[in-house]
Amino acid sequence: MKQMLDRVGEAVFGARCRVCAAGHLCYQFQALANEQGANGSVHHRKQDVAPGEAIYVHGETCVALYLVCEGVIKTETETKEGKLQVAHFHLSGEFLGLEGMEGGTYPGSAIACSPARVCRFSQDEIVRACSKSPDLLRAVLAGLGENIGSERYKWKLVRNETAYYRLLFFLCDLLMRQQGVAQAGTVLLPMEKRDISSFLGMNPASLSRELRKLESRFLIKRLSQDQIYIRETALTVLEDYV
Repeated sequence: MKQMLDRVGEAVFGARCRVCAAGHLCYQFQALANEQGANGSVHHRKQDVAPGEAIYVHGETCVALYLVCEGVIKTETETKEGKLQVAHFHLSGEFLGLEGMEGGTYPGSAIACSPARVCRFSQDEIVRACSKSPDLLRAVLAGLGENIGSERYKWKLVRNETAYYRLLFFLCDLLMRQQGVAQAGTVLLPMEKRDISSFLGMNPASLSRELRKLESRFLIKRLSQDQIYIRETALTVLEDYV
């Protein structure tokens, strides 16, 4: 796939696309569009998003899905009490907007936590592309299945657990999604503490307290405000726990 992307060249994709974790999907969409004589290039679907900027908002008609190319995007919903609740953090290579396909409108808002970039695909475009490319269809379905399975597993795990284990799972899960493998490494946290707290169902003071607890037990090491080193012992504890 890298050779194919290199042949396309920077005139179509650009250097940022060729190193993008989701670049292979964009290539297949563009190749199919070219075969069908569609006008335009992949550049027309790119969107740079500033921190705090919304990609779509609650109640807006769902006409497109978005693929995260760079940065972190949060999705948030409104509780019955009118309070905003962070529902998920989406990383590079993950789709946004799938939850809006069933009801016709987005049930929540998607907002950038950091400087980000997304690619926009209309629902019709995805359906046509998947009907022409079994490999692309398998890739999309595999991604959907992984996301659904991950979400169900996480909620089963953390639903009734203490703040300590909710935070431990969150950090390890984020690390594995960023690295693609389950091994010690540095997890990047470009999102605000209040968003992490909202996602985990705790207040910022509790989050800080649990972070200190994890560090005192040599499971993590805080390198900076937005970087935490996850030790192998943390992954071992999590593996033993589940």
